Amino acid sequence: MPKNGGQLRKIRDLVETVAVRPKSLIEKRPLGLECPVIVARVSQQQWSGPQYAPPRGGPPAGSASYAPYGSARGWPAPSVPTGGYYQGYPSQGFGRSSFGGGVPQYGPTPPMPTPRSRNPLRMLLGVIIIVTLVAVAGLAITGLSSEPATSSYANDNYQVPPPDTNPPQLPVPETYEQAEEWITNSRFYPQTVPVPVRCNSQPINVATASDAQLKSHFEGLMECLVRVWEPPVTSAGFTIVRPSVTIYGEELTTKCGKSGINAFYCTADQQVYYSRLLPRALPVRQSKWTADIVMAHEFGHALQGRTGILISAHALGQNSGDEATDLRYIRRLETQADCFSGMFIRAVSQSLGVQQQDLDGILEIYVAIGDDSLSGDPNIVGNHGLGQSRAYWGNVGLGGNDVARCNTFIAPARLVR
Repeated sequence: MPKNGGQLRKIRDLVETVAVRPKSLIEKRPLGLECPVIVARVSQQQWSGPQYAPPRGGPPAGSASYAPYGSARGWPAPSVPTGGYYQGYPSQGFGRSSFGGGVPQYGPTPPMPTPRSRNPLRMLLGVIIIVTLVAVAGLAITGLSSEPATSSYANDNYQVPPPDTNPPQLPVPETYEQAEEWITNSRFYPQTVPVPVRCNSQPINVATASDAQLKSHFEGLMECLVRVWEPPVTSAGFTIVRPSVTIYGEELTTKCGKSGINAFYCTADQQVYYSRLLPRALPVRQSKWTADIVMAHEFGHALQGRTGILISAHALGQNSGDEATDLRYIRRLETQADCFSGMFIRAVSQSLGVQQQDLDGILEIYVAIGDDSLSGDPNIVGNHGLGQSRAYWGNVGLGGNDVARCNTFIAPARLVR
């Protein structure tokens, strides 16, 4: 037997048992419902090569205590938070140039971290973010116009495919070193999102809509999401998939296991699911943008799946053998999906008529779905991120169309708590 035979067997065994859980907006389930089970086994492709330790330059180990891994969470729905969530976080402006009538840009945009070098010392220098510490509420937003925009839409001739219920398999890295490369230096990151993009799926009142109306709206939203993300995904050499949307009530069992009231992307079938009861469960005031941001976040996980980021991060986290490290990888996935959702809203803002007064409400949504907001525990160390972390990355996405802005895997640990 080769010297590394035992290591190769260990890697194959790990790949067979990697639990890529359904990627949900929140980890909020009624007490008594079982936790999501393994939803996708990374077994389509054997990993080869020697065993790799946790990735070089990965998130630094923390000292905070964590709840028992895999324990059920029946989080309460506290009242809407009213401030103090942005302290200590750099405010991300909307850049300098307008993109033709949508969300305007305010304040100077600090440079984002450059792709991580293979040398960890150089990486530390590359992730320094120059910021202006100002309150989000104090940022001035100019350039909005109520007049119809006259500029043409980007990617408008692209024929969006119908929902694909039998999509091609997700890409799987062959080694842990490759997995590390895929999350920190993905071919997806150097791409840009087209702006502005047409979206005909206007917001609806999801609290009163019927199942048929919800499905029609969200299927249309998936069409908009594919139109926005098709150029950067295909330019990077990946395949984009339009998921179907399933509407359900209190509980649903899919290939990803059983889920309570939530919205989630299932890696096992690459489809999206939405509970009609979710508006009642979210501790956020009613906003016409809430549901669309929720589903744009879930589509962000679809993007991670199609580019190999999702499976790579889960595999690296589990291979570390450390619960805290695993949670840090998951939080980076979740906040990256928040960033992707913000970038989508930016791209379609002209078409959907996003106004200045909508921006505070949009950021409030990200805060309200933070681990601390949902649990009522300001010191919680969870798997989705604090409200301030989620709002920060949502705002980063709103601030530009360079996909690299959303590379949370090279961001300082304090921005992905």
